[in-house]
Amino acid sequence: MRLEDHPTVRRLRETGAEDSKASERRPLDAEELRELALACGADDVGVVEIGRAELDPQRAEILRHYPWTRSLLSIVIKMAREPVRGTPRSVSNLEFHRAGHETNEVAARIVARLQDRGVRAVNPAMGFPMEMQQNPGNAIWIVSHKPVAVAAGLGRMGIHRNLIHPKFGNFVLLGTVLLDQEIGAVDEPIDFNPCLECNLCVAVCPVGAIKPDGEFNFQACFTHNYREFMGGFNDWVEQVADSRDAIDYRKRVNEPETASMWQSLTYGANYKSAYCMAVCPAGEDVIGPYLKDKASHRREILRPLQDRPETIYVVAGTDAEDVARRKWKNKIVKPVGNGMTPRTISGLLTFMPIVFQPEQSRGLNAVYHFTFTGAENRQATITVRDRKITIRDGLIGDADLRMTADSKTWLGFLAKEKNLFWALARRKIKISGNPKLLLAFGKCFPSPEIKREHVEIVPENSLLVPAIRPFEKNDPASGKVRWYGELVLSEIEQVTHNVKTFRLVNPHGGEMPFRHVAGQYLTLDIEPDGIATRRSYTIASPPSWRDHIEITLKREDHGLVSRWLHDTVKVGDRINVEAPSGSFVFSGSERPSVVLIGGGVGVTPMMSIARYLTDTGWPGTIYMLNSFLTPKDFIFESEIESLRTRNPRMHVATAITNPEGTSWSGATGFINARFLQANVPDIALHPALICGPTPMMDAVKATLIGLGVPAGQVRTESFGTDKRDPTQKADKSAKVVAKVSFLGTGLSAHARAGMSLLDVADEADVFIDNACRSGTCGTCLVKLKSGEVRMGTDEALSDDEKKDGYILACQAEPCGDVELEV
Repeated sequence: MRLEDHPTVRRLRETGAEDSKASERRPLDAEELRELALACGADDVGVVEIGRAELDPQRAEILRHYPWTRSLLSIVIKMAREPVRGTPRSVSNLEFHRAGHETNEVAARIVARLQDRGVRAVNPAMGFPMEMQQNPGNAIWIVSHKPVAVAAGLGRMGIHRNLIHPKFGNFVLLGTVLLDQEIGAVDEPIDFNPCLECNLCVAVCPVGAIKPDGEFNFQACFTHNYREFMGGFNDWVEQVADSRDAIDYRKRVNEPETASMWQSLTYGANYKSAYCMAVCPAGEDVIGPYLKDKASHRREILRPLQDRPETIYVVAGTDAEDVARRKWKNKIVKPVGNGMTPRTISGLLTFMPIVFQPEQSRGLNAVYHFTFTGAENRQATITVRDRKITIRDGLIGDADLRMTADSKTWLGFLAKEKNLFWALARRKIKISGNPKLLLAFGKCFPSPEIKREHVEIVPENSLLVPAIRPFEKNDPASGKVRWYGELVLSEIEQVTHNVKTFRLVNPHGGEMPFRHVAGQYLTLDIEPDGIATRRSYTIASPPSWRDHIEITLKREDHGLVSRWLHDTVKVGDRINVEAPSGSFVFSGSERPSVVLIGGGVGVTPMMSIARYLTDTGWPGTIYMLNSFLTPKDFIFESEIESLRTRNPRMHVATAITNPEGTSWSGATGFINARFLQANVPDIALHPALICGPTPMMDAVKATLIGLGVPAGQVRTESFGTDKRDPTQKADKSAKVVAKVSFLGTGLSAHARAGMSLLDVADEADVFIDNACRSGTCGTCLVKLKSGEVRMGTDEALSDDEKKDGYILACQAEPCGDVELEV
């Protein structure tokens, strides 16, 4: 039968349908195409022509598959933000899968509508499936959607390499429809980048793939986040194949990892983190809450992801392994393979810039000439200099090392299928130059061939906080001292109208060079207005935040140090500090419940304790009672509410002393017996910690004891009390009032009127450990063996210490001759 005689052809000819279809094919304009796409469910769209310069890297690949392509329609689908932000990755991945399916479905509906109008169109997948026969070493996607979206004016790339839509932020997925029509009015890139460069993505990335300067470590991201995609799956299959038996397999891959891989195979591949998207506050619809309260954004979104126990997957010897082991003590680092083994020389040269590890190349500055022979003939000049790599075709200039290799042999060596010494002996690989340069070159590209090791997945409710080592008291005789050094002020946050939080970090990066216990203080060694001063401030941050430490303090009009900190210091300043100390602490191991009572800025140690107990999932009960002068003085108001929401075992009550003229509707007045009994059931059964002004503490302590709380279960930590001024110096012409003997040293000295025992010791060159010099920290604890003293305050002393004769050298003035045991 001739084609013309076929029934379908005859019917088409008779009805004129062929001409009708042709007449339906009329040019599309951009606005019409936009309306069609929005009607099909897209949240935003843009159009770009195939000849656009931004598409140069992928134009040939697109046209190889679909040579009729003339225009590309880029579509945006919004994602729900909260599922992505939370710590449960199962919920996050569910949203990725949902939005991914919607993206493909919307694109398919657009293609169907265009087809009905006689327009040739196709929608490559939003993600997978891809062209796996081209893996590894070549592009496996038909279209790379992000560059198309940028060219079509739908956003810009942030430093985390995600597209940031100006309105929706980075909470979007992208699709592309290829069309065979030229569209008249195409879109242009937007003229600004929505990326805020806030570096939250840098802070949260488990493998350090994102750098503040815009550099990106693709291999690090691919190995961890895409562990259950193609490369990680290949590695898992090889684990199965290499295992001798079930026992050997379980040593390599634990049961949760096997179950997770099954879940990805059954319900769709899951991302391990995608934290960079979770924390990004960019975009008009997203940025509002961040601008209003940056601290809440960090507490509620960033820190839970940082504190999340998990396994981090890295290639051994990479920058990612260095970062993960140094930065995350609450996470387990597991070396794995990632399937990134090139099978062609072309793929190898494509891979090199992607898998190059800048930190592993430190100190290497060399030019290499590579000549590949055999199945693939290729020459390349590779330069490694200043932690960067450049690759150029051909042999250019002089080389520090020259290598000629059979292409199949070299690829086999990289895949661990060929032995280098065998290849050298058989002249399959020839080297001219210093062999150490080849070893240094290889270090820049760590092998995914790793030692298989068994690790345990950490339960979700565990933070794996290392046991806190007690600090040695300074002792010049033994040489044991607490850590002392510089920290860098990285951030200053205005908490209330007269209270600021100061964040200090390690100047060398990574975790803090010391540990602390919740409730301890940090001692600053500073020179405000040129006056050498040591001052101690309670640490507000918990021990679970190991990459920084925070102090929160009120600006006192007559406070030398607080005025200097509030008015003079700036981000980037270096401050000398001594490692934390102090005994006003609670770690959760002491009792199954605790009452935390804070007045004004005395809430700071309570916040450290409450944050720590919440972060670590402490099963006990917390009663947090606060007192502030006015509502505008309410320190940490939003975070305290957030902690209460996160921790169902935390109960919070706040009293405002002077609410007049405000909208405050809560408790008013002082913390009294009625307030305590109303908010703490069976109050006599719970230990209590109190911090605030002395009159407040004295009154609350007396009330607690009156309600049946044993005196030994009530501990206080004061500030702003009637203490000796730490900057006060005794008049050198003042009358000598006592002789002070320092037992065990053979030394003695005279005390003049107004001198503390610590002042006397300083003049006599007798070392007594000290920090705040204001009676708060208790560091200058010494034993009075004979004589009498008077002290401005003794709140840092426990009842047992007082009973045993201990005093605070910074507060004690002798009432006659005394003997001290130092």
